[in-house]
Amino acid sequence: MMPDLRIQQAFVVADARGARVVTRSDEFDAPEAERIAVLFGRRPAGVVCPLAHFACPFGKRHVAVVRAEDRPGPGDTIAFRFLVLARDLYRHLGDPFAISDRYPVDWHASGTLPLLQWPAAPLPERTLEELDSVLNTGDTGLLLGATQALVDGNRVLVARTGPDEALARGLWKLLPDRTRADLWAASFAFSDELGLHFAIMPALPEGRLGPGVLAEESVRDYPQSRYELHLQIAIESGDRAAVRRLLARRTTDDAIRLALYMFVFAVVVAVVFRFLI
Repeated sequence: MMPDLRIQQAFVVADARGARVVTRSDEFDAPEAERIAVLFGRRPAGVVCPLAHFACPFGKRHVAVVRAEDRPGPGDTIAFRFLVLARDLYRHLGDPFAISDRYPVDWHASGTLPLLQWPAAPLPERTLEELDSVLNTGDTGLLLGATQALVDGNRVLVARTGPDEALARGLWKLLPDRTRADLWAASFAFSDELGLHFAIMPALPEGRLGPGVLAEESVRDYPQSRYELHLQIAIESGDRAAVRRLLARRTTDDAIRLALYMFVFAVVVAVVFRFLI
């Protein structure tokens, strides 16, 4: 079944007075966008945000892909461009950075914004060359450790003085299709209030991190496991088929769901066979 390809959009401005929608598409949920902009957090002193992206749930049936930038204005003004799409469409795409990149932003837009339309085509397949570039130009230890930690169901928080688009984008290229479509990431956020699976922040929450939440040091020391190891080997050996299989791997939830389907099917077959006998 074809997912809903329509994308709603809005611009939100946040400053010391709070967050407010300044322009939007028809039927756009303004209160939900303002709530998310507030959860992005209050700006710490001296911190700038020239460009950041994040993705998070938007109500029960939609996902928000958000671009955030410092903008001229009173106080510490930051502007957010919201793209809101159906969850089914997001599960087919899974890459908030590629989604945002497809639609250039016009911060001077006014009036009612038009609905956007995603083309009836998937994102281009990730290539071995792309993944090789990610590992060769990025922080390999952090990237691979964070990849395995997220695949294993952990959250990862990294402290930086400003946005790190390269780290977030590179990490999302290394994750399996199904995993990244179910996780939420931010290349920068002022706080952890959004509860994202991966976030870069000016400072980590005070005190001990909760269970299943890993900081950078723990991620670098994260035990090497199957996905991370096999992906690195496949990339370094130039094995395109293996890279393709790894990126298309099922998640643990998928495996459990498949096992349940098979069990139910076996029970039904057994009941029918017994009835016929």
